[in-house]
Amino acid sequence: MKGGVQGRQSRPGGVFSPFLFGRNRKARTRRGRGATGPTGPGAATSAGAGREAEAAAGARVRAKRAAGARDRAWAGRLVALASAIALICLAWALFLVVPFGSGEAVLVHIERGLTSSGIARLLADQGIVRSPVAFEAAARVAGVQDHLKAGHYLLSSRMGTFGVLRALAEGRVERVRFTVPEGYNLAETASLLEGKGLASRERFLALTRGEVQGFRVEAGGREFSGNLEGYLFPDTYEIESGVSEETIIATMVRRFAEVVLPEFGADGVADAPKALGLHGVVTIASMVEREARIPEDRPVVAAVFYNRLKRRMPLQSCATVQYALGSWKERLSYEDLKVDSPYNTYLVPGLPPGPISSPGLSSIRAALHPADVDYLYFAANERGGHIFSRTFREHQRALTLLRRQD
Repeated sequence: MKGGVQGRQSRPGGVFSPFLFGRNRKARTRRGRGATGPTGPGAATSAGAGREAEAAAGARVRAKRAAGARDRAWAGRLVALASAIALICLAWALFLVVPFGSGEAVLVHIERGLTSSGIARLLADQGIVRSPVAFEAAARVAGVQDHLKAGHYLLSSRMGTFGVLRALAEGRVERVRFTVPEGYNLAETASLLEGKGLASRERFLALTRGEVQGFRVEAGGREFSGNLEGYLFPDTYEIESGVSEETIIATMVRRFAEVVLPEFGADGVADAPKALGLHGVVTIASMVEREARIPEDRPVVAAVFYNRLKRRMPLQSCATVQYALGSWKERLSYEDLKVDSPYNTYLVPGLPPGPISSPGLSSIRAALHPADVDYLYFAANERGGHIFSRTFREHQRALTLLRRQD
C-alpha cells in the first residue's frame, strides 16, 4: 500500500506528470538551445532551412521594395505627363482668348434672339475672336451665356475674348453723335445723316415726305405723319450706330414734341398764334428761322408776318422762294420770284402749305410771342440784322440805303 502510492508519486509530477513532463521537456529544450545550440545531423538540417527561409524572406522584401520603386517611378511619370498636358491645354486656352491682331475696330450687329453659339460663330467670322468654341466656353465660365445683349457694337480683336464678352454682357453698344443745325430742311438733314453713314438719303426723304404708306410717329399725345418738314427738332443727338431711318426720325419728332408742345400749350401765347394752330405756328417759326439771324430780331420778324396776314397781304418771304427753288442763293432775281410753287409767297397769299425748315426753340418762341409792333416790312443788312418799316415808302428808302452801303 505504502509502496504503491509512493511508487506512483515517486515519478515527478505525480498524476500531472504527463503535463509537467511535457512542459519541462520544452523548457529543457529551450534552455539547451539557448545555451549550446542544436547539435547533430538533424540540428544542422534545421539550421540550413532557417537560413534559406531568411534568404527567401529577404528576397521577397527586396522584390517588394523594387516593385514599389517601379510603381512610384511610373506614378511620377504619369503626374509629369498630366502636368505637361494640363500646361499645354492652359497655354492653348490662353492663346485662344487673349488679345491678338492689329486691333482694327469692326462694327458688328448682334441680332435680337441670337444664341451665344451663334454670336460666337459671327464673331469668329468677323475676325474678332480666334475660336467660337473658346468664346462659348468662356461665356459659360463667366456665367453670361444667356445675358449677351443685342445691338451694334464696335469690337476689336485687341479686346480679347473676355473684353468682348464684357462689352456684350453690359450692352456697351456703339453710339454716334450728330447735330442738326437750326434752320435745316429735310433735304439738308438727309444729306447730313448720309454723310455720317447713319442713313440713306433716299430712304430718309421718302419717309419724312410721306411717301412711305403707313409710317407715323406717336409723340406727346399726337400723331405725326405725312410731310414732316419742320417737325424734326434741330438738336444734338446720340443714337445707337446702325439703327434704322425710322428710328432716327422718330427720335427727332419725339424731341420736337418734348420741347415744342409745352411751349405751345403754355399760358401767355398770343391770340394770333393760337388761331393758326400748331402747324401754322411751326410754319411761321420756320420762316423766321431762315430770315432772322439775330435772336432779338426774331419776335419782330414774326410780328411782320402776323401783321401782313391780318391785312391779307402777301408775306413776300424770300426764304419761301428759296425753298421753292430747292437751292439757296445769295440773291434772288426777279425771275426767281416768279417760280410756280405754292411756297412762293410773293405770288400766293397766306401761309405756305407748311414749314420750310426745322426751327429752333428761339424761333418757335418768337412765333408764339411776336413783338407788339406795327411793322409790315423788313430788309436784311450785311451784318445779319434788319431794318423794319411801317410803310412801303419807308421800306424803299431802307432798300436804297442798303444798296448804297453795298
